[in-house]
Amino acid sequence: MQEYFGKIEALIDVGEVLRYAVGVCEDQGIVRQSYHFTPLFDSPTSERTVVHAHGFDPDWLKFYDDSEFRKSDPIPKRVMYYGAMLTWSDAIKMGPNTPENELFFEAMRKFGLIHGFGVPLFGLRSRNAYASFDFGYSIDRVPPAKMGIVRSISQAAHQRVCVLLEASRDKVELSQRETEVMTWIVRGKSLSVIGEILELSPDTVKTYAKRIYAKLGTTDRVGAVVKALKLGLVTTA
Repeated sequence: MQEYFGKIEALIDVGEVLRYAVGVCEDQGIVRQSYHFTPLFDSPTSERTVVHAHGFDPDWLKFYDDSEFRKSDPIPKRVMYYGAMLTWSDAIKMGPNTPENELFFEAMRKFGLIHGFGVPLFGLRSRNAYASFDFGYSIDRVPPAKMGIVRSISQAAHQRVCVLLEASRDKVELSQRETEVMTWIVRGKSLSVIGEILELSPDTVKTYAKRIYAKLGTTDRVGAVVKALKLGLVTTA
């Protein structure tokens, strides 16, 4: 376990931390996982929350990107309120559930999202987050050692993300055009689509993206989105 922690502590980029944690969890048998980085005093299912997901059906992710559909998901809030690991099925039973909640649960079942569990993650300056994991079968069949690694790695990775964000509190300024590009990146648009929206060539958009990543001290989209929202440079509205 110490080897994992040492590797995480040595990483200096938010995106690298998340990718490493995802890889470790996949090695333990996790088939799908998500990390909800929530702005301070906000909800883990708000449209401003950055969701880093792996292994989910692309069609499910399209549904979840819809702000109204996401808001109908009560599981992250219930897990955070509970303050400890909670299976999705137990969270569902915590009710009472609204008609919108019931429609969300029905959609989960259609996509085979049955056996997962949620974990609350606690970080520096109350920067808490929610993570979900799924082995694809009941956690009763999961060896305790595997479960321990998944839970410990997710907490360690979140704490490292918080430390890296705290270290980047210096003022970052984006130009008007960089802000426009970053706004569309936050909204999930690809660089090619952003080029079409802003009437810029693909190479020009790539150049702006590289400049933005450099200013934010990150190497990829996920790290840039998390930092831009944390610093208040853009919003998802």
